[in-house]
Amino acid sequence: MSSRLRAALAAGAVAALSFGLAACSPAAEAGEAGGSDPVRFGVALPDTGNSAQYGEYFRQGLDLALTEINADGGIDGRPVELVYEDTQADPAQAPQIAQKFVDDASILAVLGDFGTPATSAASPIYQDGGLVQFAFSASGPDVTDAGDYVFATWVSQEFEAPRLAAFAAETGTRAAVFYHDTDWGQETFGFFQDGEERSGLEEVYATAYDPESTDFRPLLLAAKAKNPEVIVLISYAADGALITSQARELGIETPIVGISSIYNQQFIELAGDAAEGVQTLSYFTPTNTEPRVQEFIAAFAEATGEATPSDYAIRAYDALNAVAQGAERATELTRSGLRDALDDGSSFSSILYDEFQLDETRRVSDAEQFPLVIADGAFTIQQ
Repeated sequence: MSSRLRAALAAGAVAALSFGLAACSPAAEAGEAGGSDPVRFGVALPDTGNSAQYGEYFRQGLDLALTEINADGGIDGRPVELVYEDTQADPAQAPQIAQKFVDDASILAVLGDFGTPATSAASPIYQDGGLVQFAFSASGPDVTDAGDYVFATWVSQEFEAPRLAAFAAETGTRAAVFYHDTDWGQETFGFFQDGEERSGLEEVYATAYDPESTDFRPLLLAAKAKNPEVIVLISYAADGALITSQARELGIETPIVGISSIYNQQFIELAGDAAEGVQTLSYFTPTNTEPRVQEFIAAFAEATGEATPSDYAIRAYDALNAVAQGAERATELTRSGLRDALDDGSSFSSILYDEFQLDETRRVSDAEQFPLVIADGAFTIQQ
């Protein structure tokens, strides 16, 4: 890992040029070709639309990983190329992009999409087409159910949501809960309620909401009337930040605890001073002193000019590295050969989880989280 990080600093400009050319290159017509032909992976992500910010995070992590992998010799001496397609994280568009990737014989695997709805909408297409879908930004409990070509590295909400309930109960026993009015939000809320019972958290108010809404004041006032001791956000960064800032505008000073999806500098930027004191659980903290983490942060800052990588950039970085590690282990570099190598029980190295294995459902089943609080405009370890 460290050799790749050092190589990335020296080779960034060259790799960036190669990457730009790769996006429009007709170089490899068959992913199963050998020799010096590129190894090509697809990426399904939101480049436009309401979730485009997450697509930008994905590109940050993927660009850095791509630079490092190619500077380190690629895969079996072959350079790696990424082919991007914009889904807008829209469940209606994702299957069309999936079919496009399936029909392109040069694509060995696809990374993405953003969120469980778009990811799961495309999964049957990848499964039927025998093309690995490596999901790194989908935490729904059923995200790999489509079949053995679907992998996921975000811990299921079956594990994470009950832990959030226990974490919230440390702040207050009367909770007001805001959750996405989507399949992901509703499923997560259900698991959260399971955790409420075990942690002694009393739900005095709960509401589903449209994550694209811009005015949460009526819901916040209704929650305030129930006198909660803690507000819980089952949110993404942008909508969670808006709920937080509007709560403070209304004079609601109730402590706020958010699910790990809010661990993102965007949350702090959008919420401003209102973000101070918000708590969350995360698998990553920049204060982790392990060399692999600090080397990654340094390389990320050099490549992007940003001091703190978002959770989504890290997940994208880890995902490409994991697929590359699988490709290195594959007996034959074909779609089925890569699938088998990813599912052989071996460990993968990563920034987020250190070393991880995929369980029998081809996903990360559980991992340690850090309790964080926003202080002085940054996520810090909660004391």
